[in-house]
Amino acid sequence: MFWLAGGNVYDVEAGRFRRADVAVDGQRIAAIVSDAKPASGDRVVDLHGAWLLPGLIDCHVHITVPTEPADPGASAKRSDAAVTLYAAKAAERTLLGGITTARDVGGWNYVEMAVRDAINAGDCIGPRLFLAGRLLSITTTTADYYPGMYETANGVEEVRKAARKQLAMGADLIKVMATGALYSSEYEDARAIQYQLEELQAAVAIARDNHKHVAAHAHACRGIENAVEAGCDSVEHGTFADEAVLRRMAEKGTFVVPTNCIFPAMLDNGGMSGAMPAHMRQRLIENREAHTKAIRAAHRLGVRIAMGTDAGTPGNHHGQNARECVLLVTEVGMKPQESIYCATLNPAKLLRQENNLGSLDVGKFADIVGYGANPLADITELTRVAFVMKGGTIYKDQLTK
Repeated sequence: MFWLAGGNVYDVEAGRFRRADVAVDGQRIAAIVSDAKPASGDRVVDLHGAWLLPGLIDCHVHITVPTEPADPGASAKRSDAAVTLYAAKAAERTLLGGITTARDVGGWNYVEMAVRDAINAGDCIGPRLFLAGRLLSITTTTADYYPGMYETANGVEEVRKAARKQLAMGADLIKVMATGALYSSEYEDARAIQYQLEELQAAVAIARDNHKHVAAHAHACRGIENAVEAGCDSVEHGTFADEAVLRRMAEKGTFVVPTNCIFPAMLDNGGMSGAMPAHMRQRLIENREAHTKAIRAAHRLGVRIAMGTDAGTPGNHHGQNARECVLLVTEVGMKPQESIYCATLNPAKLLRQENNLGSLDVGKFADIVGYGANPLADITELTRVAFVMKGGTIYKDQLTK
């Protein structure tokens, strides 16, 4: 057993810090006390003055996708070996950026499964990964941009078969395309409906039968309505949601995963913006305000929000995920405590892991991130992570006295 001594420990439910010592036994938190009395032989890590949070959880990443090219199609012809190496490095950067758990909602020919296995075996480092495998989509030319990510399935029976295939490959959830996308071919429209209600219901039924959850990519309002009524657990993006569908989401407990990061990651980078395909750039410019308005309304109406970045889109770099927490404050209007809740306990609930993750409590995994200053006073402190522990192992420490 060892102790993290002297830090300011964050209570997610109360939204405040208290001075405490944290005992770690194996992978889990064994005690949180105000006056630790380490036994002979216990290791003590001096973190006096540090600010300690539960590890952050990003519910929308694509660790197999490079963020450096402005054109997503530039990475379409990579070999699986190249993708695997990139994904392993992206996973490492994600963990060292303070994200101890990530949900990948569209991988690449299942190589991310091998990365997850390697992390779990200790052969490389990265966050706890919850994986969707390939995302399920109707026939679309966008599959040419992401050939390793798309599983084309049209009609109820094909959707059932495709969902079962992802689970057979080791998926932890099913990802479905309820609408078109922004980072898509010029022939696909984010305002257009893709999967119909009955197709979404088929995917949900397979997931439920296997104790898994469903993430629905949805920009168009009617697509969001279909996803909610079908029983999808989360709506990704939610750009054109109106108050009626947001109230329905609040009523049913459906999560929204906003991915605010995609807009400033590209639009605020002149070089990236200028090099992007014109039709994508124009979509982001036109829809940024609508997206921000929808997420503000979701927050006001009590929709459950789980942090997600869409890391893997152009300029939206792996390891910089905590910027999303800043945007939840500066653009959506949350208090810092609310933003942190959306990056810790709410995502744990979406993943059905609230007994293991999302807060610093005895019995939960010792996933702990630390900072040199109080993030409640300045939410941008979350982007300056100085200490990372996952499962009782320290991977980054710039705080030890």
